[in-house]
Amino acid sequence: MEEKIINCAIAGLLHEVEADKSLSEIVALAAILSAGEGTDMQEKETNPPQQMLTIFDSISLNNNIKTSEKHFLPLTHLSLNEKAIFPESIKSKNTQGNNYETIRENLEKIVKQSSTDPETYLETLLEGMRFWTWSVPSAYYHSDPDVSLYEHSRMTAALAVCLSDFPNEKISELLKAVTNDFHNKASNGDLKQLDTEIALLVGGDISGIQNFIYMLTSKGAAKTLRGRSFYLQLLTEAILRYLLHELQLPSTNVIYSGGGHFYLFAPISAKDKLKDIQQNITQKLLIHHQTNLYLALGYSSVPASGFKIGRFPEYWGKMHASLSHAKKHRYSELGNQFYTSIFEPPEIGGNPEKICSACGEDHPKVKLWDIEKGQEEQLYICPLCESFAEDIGKNLPKSSMVALGLGQPCDTQRGTAIDALKAFGMQVQFLSNKNEKINLPGAQKIIIWHLDDFQDQPSLDTDNLPITHLLRYTVNHIPLDKNGEPLPFDELQKKVKGGFEKLGVLRMDVDNLGEIFKKGLGKKATVVRLSTLSFQISLFFEGWIKHICESGDFYELIYSVYSGGDDIFLVGPWDRMPDLAMKIKNDFSKYTGYHPQITLSGGLSFIGGKYPIYQAADDAKDALDVAKDLEGKDGFYFLDHAWKWNVFISVNEKRLHLRPLVAPKELDKGSLEGPQAILQILQKLANEESNKGIRPVWGRWIWMGAYFLYRMAEQLEKCKPELASKINEIRNELHQNNYSNINQWGAAARWVQLEIRKKSKNE
Repeated sequence: MEEKIINCAIAGLLHEVEADKSLSEIVALAAILSAGEGTDMQEKETNPPQQMLTIFDSISLNNNIKTSEKHFLPLTHLSLNEKAIFPESIKSKNTQGNNYETIRENLEKIVKQSSTDPETYLETLLEGMRFWTWSVPSAYYHSDPDVSLYEHSRMTAALAVCLSDFPNEKISELLKAVTNDFHNKASNGDLKQLDTEIALLVGGDISGIQNFIYMLTSKGAAKTLRGRSFYLQLLTEAILRYLLHELQLPSTNVIYSGGGHFYLFAPISAKDKLKDIQQNITQKLLIHHQTNLYLALGYSSVPASGFKIGRFPEYWGKMHASLSHAKKHRYSELGNQFYTSIFEPPEIGGNPEKICSACGEDHPKVKLWDIEKGQEEQLYICPLCESFAEDIGKNLPKSSMVALGLGQPCDTQRGTAIDALKAFGMQVQFLSNKNEKINLPGAQKIIIWHLDDFQDQPSLDTDNLPITHLLRYTVNHIPLDKNGEPLPFDELQKKVKGGFEKLGVLRMDVDNLGEIFKKGLGKKATVVRLSTLSFQISLFFEGWIKHICESGDFYELIYSVYSGGDDIFLVGPWDRMPDLAMKIKNDFSKYTGYHPQITLSGGLSFIGGKYPIYQAADDAKDALDVAKDLEGKDGFYFLDHAWKWNVFISVNEKRLHLRPLVAPKELDKGSLEGPQAILQILQKLANEESNKGIRPVWGRWIWMGAYFLYRMAEQLEKCKPELASKINEIRNELHQNNYSNINQWGAAARWVQLEIRKKSKNE
């Protein structure tokens, strides 16, 4: 990479330039474009806040302002700690944690680091700024300091790299024009300069991810599924690094990467290179994944005026439109090679002994697969699925770090996941401790992904290769058997406490996320605010979901198929999953400052341990879609019904009221062990109410409920007075609400019935 590009990126990050007027003007221009607005020091508040506002406070859809209350992030380094990443209201804002002096001292140590490789120095500096300044406000020039110093600095660095293509005279002219325009003082001469295209906003989207992850049979799903999912994270990283390498761009130019998507800034000159680069990526993917995975690339040129506050979403939309067009015209970049590459007859076909039992695809090198002792049928596995199970799925849960070796791309043939990554110049090694020697032949530098918070950088043996340590939150712990192998799904379902041994498949995502990015910031929209929003959302779904799944009541019970971007796909014993869904929902609400327009919907379906995972994924997706069909979304589908979250919480409260009345002592020690007829009566009444037709208020379920519950309480009065009192409480609550919430009681009764079901003799 050219020295000028590295210098521009470093200067942009640090906002410091010594005795170089041209570089100084590049950084000054990039900083204004990044901020999207003027920064007149006279506007500075007399008593600026010492903490950064959460970006969610700036979101408003349909011109509905949520609240005047503000929520501040703690001033502390990045870590998976509620006190570190969750905002607090101004009334109780936390001034604990790191002060500015502590942050400055640690940053100075990083700036003064020594490295023989400029790119490694730059990436280490970037990661250090993320760790220490992710919640430090970049400026107090306006009333809402909702952008971090980290986000502003890295976007400044990205744009400085793009501006390095321009001659010095042009930079001076642009700086004057942009400064005048952003302070609303532009002249006619300035307006012409503002049409100058500054940067290329590039978007990448790997299509086919859903099918690639989920299109599995039940055969060995637990062994291969997590490996498949994590492989896609590695593949996205490998493709992104390959693209950066081919465009000669540093990592500062990445706006966001996650969930099979990435966005970056490139110089305008990159436009001529993108088609050839995409063609190379396509050919590599065809070799290793046929047409199962495809990278679509789209872009939009952003003029200087496009960075002004409120205008950037227009170009964000144009980039996405270009991306959508690319998806609809996939493989057009192959030109004359299209037919030979896509429609070439397969190597083999029709031989059942050449079909992989896991993914169902033909492969010339399938082999017999021993996934469990005493298996009745003969199973086969292809090299790709075997590598998901053995190279990735088995090693990931045991690892605290992943070493990525970056080098020259290789021409590899269809084979393992490791071969596919090598085609893009990446090698992988899983590390369980800091004493392991890194062995990645041909690597030119090493990136270490730390999968969780870490105290100190370990001194790993890399044979003097440049090394960068990055914090990359990943849900890597999954249920394991006594041998440390992924627990098969039919064994995981036995972790259910009652006799209804099923797995729960949970899918959740953010409602209206596209609209939030497109319209949510309104007139405050800038590139740096959009990148801040991306970072905040990914921190929850990649980081905090990890914290939830790997702690408390869910530890070693939850199989994380996928958690990234704004999507969640989790599998576990069904009786733990509703609580998990409510925990995620409640934490997300708190994380966003209880913003009424930033909501989360979910769907939960039941499956058996041998149920095909692709069908389970579809079932849970259907459940999620039903929840999103509710007015205003913000719902949860469970037990054949879509509930608004506040109603479902009420259902859960009723379930907690009912369970101690009827559960057997072996499940609940304090149970009153009442007759399960209570549950049957409530379900019967709910069914009667659900068939009421057009009569909205009353029906025979009202007098039936009053009579049956009264008679049951009367019969239990002498032998179990406490139980009789609890039943009367239910009857009175129903009467006070005119039985309008009987459907909630019916669902709660059904829920409890499943929880306390006894195992059959056959089981």
